[in-house]
Amino acid sequence: MPAVDMIQPIAVLKDPAEPACHEETCLAAALASTAALLAFPEDPLWAAWYPHGQGKSVRRGKPKDLRALQAEGAVVVTVGAAVAAAYPPREYPLTGRMRQLQVAGTELEHTGRPVSHAWPAPEGVPSLQIGLDTALGMSTGKAAAQAAHAAFDWAVSLGPECLASWVEAGQPARLLPLGRQDMAALLPTASVEIHDAGHTEIASGSLTAIAL
Repeated sequence: MPAVDMIQPIAVLKDPAEPACHEETCLAAALASTAALLAFPEDPLWAAWYPHGQGKSVRRGKPKDLRALQAEGAVVVTVGAAVAAAYPPREYPLTGRMRQLQVAGTELEHTGRPVSHAWPAPEGVPSLQIGLDTALGMSTGKAAAQAAHAAFDWAVSLGPECLASWVEAGQPARLLPLGRQDMAALLPTASVEIHDAGHTEIASGSLTAIAL
């Protein structure tokens, strides 16, 4: 059970027939999380949810599940073979289709290679780079949530007009799998640092992700 009573639910595609990689899936989840902010700006739960831990739940679904979520109004983002769907925050426990999806088993092949989406950004449009610490051995579900935390904090810092221009440009972004030394080298230039609360998988306070 999440440590907060509100979460932003995110579903990622796990399709054995056409599997996406870990890195694509993490980036798709991060971009879906931020796109939901612009798609549902008037949702009242944003203001109650964001200052209290920015809890997210990443769940896995089949192609039919992602299609159903899109039909229900979820924001859907595709990165390579990866697909992710997101809503604004919801009270926990979840209801509807998202509740039926599983959290456990959200693991995909790690390539260790950077992935990008709508890159490079047009002139004058912000661009997002997310660094994920590979030394922590995070599962795809865990890493996707950490990438989404970093992307969301970065998107909020842009302000409404810049956020809109970024989304209209297709959300130019890169995800960088980084070893511990590379994370440390980029940390001074990061605008966002994500430290885990320690509820699952890794120790409390671990630096999991950065946004540049």
